[in-house]
Amino acid sequence: MTAPDDTSGDRERRGRLVGAAFMVLAGLLFIALDTISKFLVAEYSVMQVTWGRYFFSMLPILALFAARGQFRYLRTGRPGLQILRSGLLFLASALFVLALRYLPLADTITLNHSSPLLVTALSVPLLAEKVGWRRWLAVIVGFIGVLVVVRPGFQELHWAVALPLVTATAMAFYNVTTRMLAATDHPMTTIFYTGLVGTVASLAAVPFVWAAPDLWGWIGLVTIGILGFVGHLAYIHAFSHAPPAFLAPLSYLGLAWGTLAGWALFGQLPDLGTFVGMGIIAGSGLYIIYRESIRRREHRGATG
Repeated sequence: MTAPDDTSGDRERRGRLVGAAFMVLAGLLFIALDTISKFLVAEYSVMQVTWGRYFFSMLPILALFAARGQFRYLRTGRPGLQILRSGLLFLASALFVLALRYLPLADTITLNHSSPLLVTALSVPLLAEKVGWRRWLAVIVGFIGVLVVVRPGFQELHWAVALPLVTATAMAFYNVTTRMLAATDHPMTTIFYTGLVGTVASLAAVPFVWAAPDLWGWIGLVTIGILGFVGHLAYIHAFSHAPPAFLAPLSYLGLAWGTLAGWALFGQLPDLGTFVGMGIIAGSGLYIIYRESIRRREHRGATG
């Protein structure tokens, strides 16, 4: 009598393990992308690096569509929202690369991880979601963590410190619009428009800033495109195997990966204040994820 339940439990555990593996893989691929981008942006313009990121990820996307005969997913019921969402990601990508030129890798990634706090705040006016006082308190504490990292008034601020914060804001709007599109469009449709808008936008600008890459430059540009493509595939596969509440905390491993990469490759080890702020931001984000999982369970129980 208990065999079916045991089998179901085993499948769920295996699914969580597979999902976690894909999530960790995606995080590592994205950190590798960011690290190579930091090397590239020292030699090439921000727009040229952003072009490589999009153009060389769009090619395998089109190849995947052709191989699977999925061109039906080119149609969308909300083209305006798809273009807006993709434009937000393009803006975030370009500003993040620009921030990498001036700021340490770990600091840039840490400030960018304030995006989930903004998503929680924006979900109230844009998605009509209810956010309780505990999550609002976590948002406030998280922004205190941002101030600890930036420390306005206690150190000479580089103007570029605003870039990852603007990136986080753009990513917050991007994530909110992604939720809105999930109700109407297939994920492959969203992936296609993400690559299309970024490729077209960067192609329009890159002729004005183009510098002929050497061999290693081409290898870097192609590599970040492929890393972005495979990283997004791993991210999608992760959520197809395990629930978001289980996977979302794993995204904060990116703070550790970014710190290690910045120290090992650029000799940039965050100071104590940055480590403290990093912990506050991560702790606030994890608590928000925890509270959202409780709300979802309560909602399922009420509707069940």
